[in-house]
Amino acid sequence: MKKFLFYIFGFTFVIILLFSLITFITDKGLKKSEYGNLKEWSDIFNKDIHADLVIQGSSRAWVQFNTYILDSVLNADAYNMGMDGTPFDVQYVKYKSYTKNNKYPKVILQNVDWDTMDKNTPVFQKYQLLPYLNNHYFDEQLLNNKIIPYKDVYFPFFKYAGEPKAVQVGFSEYFGIRHYVSPKHKGFMSVDGNWNESDFEKRKNGGKVHWQKNPEVEKLFIEFLQDCQSKKIKVVLVFTPYYHGLNNIIIDMTGLKTYYRNIAIKYNVEFLDYSLDPVFHDKNYFYNASHLNKKGAEIFTLKLANKLKDMQIIKPANTNQPEKLKDK
Repeated sequence: MKKFLFYIFGFTFVIILLFSLITFITDKGLKKSEYGNLKEWSDIFNKDIHADLVIQGSSRAWVQFNTYILDSVLNADAYNMGMDGTPFDVQYVKYKSYTKNNKYPKVILQNVDWDTMDKNTPVFQKYQLLPYLNNHYFDEQLLNNKIIPYKDVYFPFFKYAGEPKAVQVGFSEYFGIRHYVSPKHKGFMSVDGNWNESDFEKRKNGGKVHWQKNPEVEKLFIEFLQDCQSKKIKVVLVFTPYYHGLNNIIIDMTGLKTYYRNIAIKYNVEFLDYSLDPVFHDKNYFYNASHLNKKGAEIFTLKLANKLKDMQIIKPANTNQPEKLKDK
């Protein structure tokens, strides 16, 4: 019996050691990688961001807020922290990590829409969070906001279960087999795509949907606005363009925008709504109903940047300001 228990103990020890080694290599490799959203997290934790203007939101942020144009028009340093498929709970953790490790920005442009207040369950693209789970402050934020389960934090050799691509990328980076380079510019990357009518028809045929307002996520959003006030960070809520056909799919879009407008009034922040701009009724500016393509993102960002310039949302660092670019 003792011999049997010895073998069981020995086998378990070897398995734990093996998975711990895999975890160590994957963590180290992913921290070196620019795959997906990893570059932005690396910049945050390495304290490499010195932005005046930060953009937050989901994919409707990172493919639509052009940092080249914002930098040029506002004579500022913009950084886009938008992430695919993430409601505000993960965005808030990214904000807290950013302000913990980098200087505070002067302004945050917060993209808001029908998914912002939804609950991020299950976490989309979870791989981007995993290599930083040995950071106590980061762990605490993820656990407090119920984004990562306790087992991933306290039994780290389990966290890459179901994440084979993350392990592959981590090993490739660690052993120098391949380095993944981000195609983004300070978190921004446009999509040079065309409208696909058949995809829109499928979305229409999927039925009407209600926009979500999760109480826990709403609470985090209010905490964010209050935290920005305490840090003297200006917040601008931006409802970016969408193809107007979505008004027939998402129920009570008017009520949704009224909800954000009321939040802006209550917490004394700006709310800019570009969703009704007639310029964006043209399908040629979208690659799907929710996202502007490259040309659309350029037109939108130029409109936004000139508006922010008129509002003097960021005071220029010097008097040699670039000439105001014309928008449509």
